[in-house]
Amino acid sequence: MIEVGTALRITERVRQIGSTTGSMVGAICESRINYWAAYACDFSCPCIFAYLGMHHASSWPAITFSALVGLIFFSLIEYVVHRWLLHDRRSLLFYLHDAHHNNPERTSAFLFPTSLLLLMPAWFLLTRGLHFQQAVYFLMGLSCGYFYFDTLHHVEHTIRINQIPFRWLQKTWAFHSVHHRIEQTNFGVITPFWDYVFGTHYKQIRRKQSPASPVQRS
Repeated sequence: MIEVGTALRITERVRQIGSTTGSMVGAICESRINYWAAYACDFSCPCIFAYLGMHHASSWPAITFSALVGLIFFSLIEYVVHRWLLHDRRSLLFYLHDAHHNNPERTSAFLFPTSLLLLMPAWFLLTRGLHFQQAVYFLMGLSCGYFYFDTLHHVEHTIRINQIPFRWLQKTWAFHSVHHRIEQTNFGVITPFWDYVFGTHYKQIRRKQSPASPVQRS
């Protein structure tokens, strides 16, 4: 009985520590300092890879191809992470993203060195599996995609649609705003392509729904 009681106290203590740590991380992620530090870090990543690539001779077609592949690959990563990680209640990141849905105008971002910490091991592995130039420009394209995502997401939550001068950007803004009203649709931020591929584009779902049974917010 004593052992059971000790185990319960330890479990409760671990739960309290986990809750405190989660609250602390959440507070840091929602701070403006972290938000702009993360933005600066995300901007520096493609610059670093471009700088590394400049020191190795490569043709423009090869650079363009590697960067485009990296950009397209990021768009898939963005969709997968957003749909199956940030919207999964079992995920540690769910509550951070849920807080964003509850208050979209509040500044929030992953801890600022996250992109750099994830990309450096990827660079280390890819430069050993591919030619250096292919790996570095692939990662340049991928990190450009992430910075482009950051910029679009910032615009979509800080500027009203009638203040945006570009028609294509207004469409992107409207596309993402649907996701905040109907969460299981329109997961892509930089492109709706993967929503069409996986059948989560709002227009696709609306066609499948009868007028009597509209899509519900999860």
